[in-house]
Amino acid sequence: MAGNDRSDNNHNDVQYFDSDFSFEEHAEEVQQWWNKSGGGDGAGGASDTATPVLTEDDDDLLPQSQSKFWDTFHSNHSAGNFYKPRRYLLKSFPCILQYFETGSRSSTATCDGGDQSQQKKEDRIVLEIGCGSGSSCIPLLKQCSDTECSGDAVKRVLLACDSSPIAVETTRRYIEKMTSKEDSDAMPRADMLFGAFVADPSLCVEESKVSFLQEVELAYEDLASTRPSDQGNNSVEGPTFGGGIAGIVLMVFVLSAVTPSRVSRFLEQVYQTTKNGGKVCFRDYGLYDMPMLRFDHAVACKPTNSNDDPVFIRGEGTIARFFSVETTRDLFESAGFTTVELRYCTVFNHNRKTGQKLKRVFVHGVFEKL
Repeated sequence: MAGNDRSDNNHNDVQYFDSDFSFEEHAEEVQQWWNKSGGGDGAGGASDTATPVLTEDDDDLLPQSQSKFWDTFHSNHSAGNFYKPRRYLLKSFPCILQYFETGSRSSTATCDGGDQSQQKKEDRIVLEIGCGSGSSCIPLLKQCSDTECSGDAVKRVLLACDSSPIAVETTRRYIEKMTSKEDSDAMPRADMLFGAFVADPSLCVEESKVSFLQEVELAYEDLASTRPSDQGNNSVEGPTFGGGIAGIVLMVFVLSAVTPSRVSRFLEQVYQTTKNGGKVCFRDYGLYDMPMLRFDHAVACKPTNSNDDPVFIRGEGTIARFFSVETTRDLFESAGFTTVELRYCTVFNHNRKTGQKLKRVFVHGVFEKL
C-alpha cells in the first residue's frame, strides 16, 4: 500500500525513499487545482468517490459495523495478496530490529543496546494493530529471523491483531502458507514466535468484556504456553504487565480507519499496552495523498472530532481519513506519548500500465512512552 520501497525479490536489497517531492509545493498545487475547479470536487468519477453524508451518530460508523465492512473486504480478497508486502518497514523503523536484537526501546539507550548484562531478560514483544491480510507480518518475520537475538533463551514475539476476524484468519493462513515452504526464507527461528488474534482498541468498556491490554496479555500467554521448555533455564521472564506488555507497537494504515470520536479511546488503550520506554511506529495517509483527491469533497463524512482532517466513507462503507502532522502530534501527545519523529513522507508510485507518476503522501511518526 505504501509503495515506498523499490527492490527486487531480495528483501536485503530494499531501498527506502520518503522524500521524492516537496510536500509544501504539492499542497499548493492541490489547493490551486481545487480553487480552479470551483471548490474541490475530487477527481470526479473515481472509484473511491464517497456517496453518503454521515455523522458519527450513524450506526455504520460504529466499530462493530466497521468490523463487518472490513470482514466483507477481506472476504473479497481472501487470497491475502491485495496489499504488497511492506518490505520497507525496517528501513523506515530501524528501532524494531534494534529492539528484537538487543531489547533496547528507549531513545536514550545506546545504539548497541548498552550493557546487556544489566538488562532484564524477558521476551521481546512487537505488537501490530490492524494486521489486515499480513502484509506487514511477513516482511518482519523474514527480516527479523535473519538476525541474532542477544540473551540466552529470550524469545522474540510478533503479535498481530485486527478488529476483523476474517482479516486475522487471512493473516494466519498467509503466514502458515509462507512459513510451511521448506525453502522459504520466512521460516521463523526457534527464538521467534508469532500469534494473531481479534481485538479492537477503539471499543468502550461497555462493548468489550476486557481491556485491550488484557486481550494482548491473554494472546501472549496463550502463545507462550505452547513454547518449548527452555532446557532448565529459568532466567527468562515474561513481560511485567503492570507497565504494559509491548516494547514496540506498529500502527500502519490503521488509525485512518477508526471512527474519529473513538481515536482518543484507541490511543489511550495503546498507551496502556505499551511498555515504559516503548515506542509506537506509526504510518498513515497524509493530507493531499492521491486517494484523497479521488473523493467528492461535497459528500464527505461530517465528523464531530477529527480536528478538521478530511474524513470520507469508501464505497464499501469503510472509513478513510487523511492526517496532518499537527493533528497526529496532538492525538498522540494527548494520549500521553512523547513525539520522537514526525514528518510527511512524499513518494512517487509508478503505474507501470499508464506510465504515470502518482504522488503519495503519508505521515510517518515514532512516539515514545516515557
